[in-house]
Amino acid sequence: MKIIEFDQIRLVQPSLATLVSSRYKDRDALLAIGWVMPVSYSPGKIAIAISPERFSYDIIKASKMFAVNIMEYDYVESIYCAGTVSGNDFKDKISYCGLNKMMGKILPIPVVKEALGVVECRVSQSMITGDHEIFVGDVEIAYVKDKYTTHWNSARYHPVLYISEGYFTTTDNSKVKKYNIK
Repeated sequence: MKIIEFDQIRLVQPSLATLVSSRYKDRDALLAIGWVMPVSYSPGKIAIAISPERFSYDIIKASKMFAVNIMEYDYVESIYCAGTVSGNDFKDKISYCGLNKMMGKILPIPVVKEALGVVECRVSQSMITGDHEIFVGDVEIAYVKDKYTTHWNSARYHPVLYISEGYFTTTDNSKVKKYNIK
């Protein structure tokens, strides 16, 4: 095996590409994030990692709220858009990226209407981890469209997976294998 000198984190990609939305005062924020992970079942907690250079970073830091919007592969162009243009340049980045917004069910933040699933979170803690800050969000509410029961239906759900350097992919349902868990 060869030693990887840089970009070692790419070894753990692809990762689920999501859209994270938030609001502070009259400014909405939308950001494509591949660094999202569950960190607790009970109570439900999700962590996201954001660079302080991003417009959304200041919005989430000030509001202490965010929503993780889970998108289907049909919206890969919108995710790419949200990851490459700045909220500093667009008053309504959600619309600019070809999406529609609606208000969250509990938190006063926008969510993406086209999302298959939304998890609204209130920031409970954060930590600087180098060039990113991790925000841990307590799940206030989560809701989904019909492609989810107690898990994603792999025959009908095509998540957006980010590989790196602008490459995206999705799952191949012919490669799904189910094992019985005891």
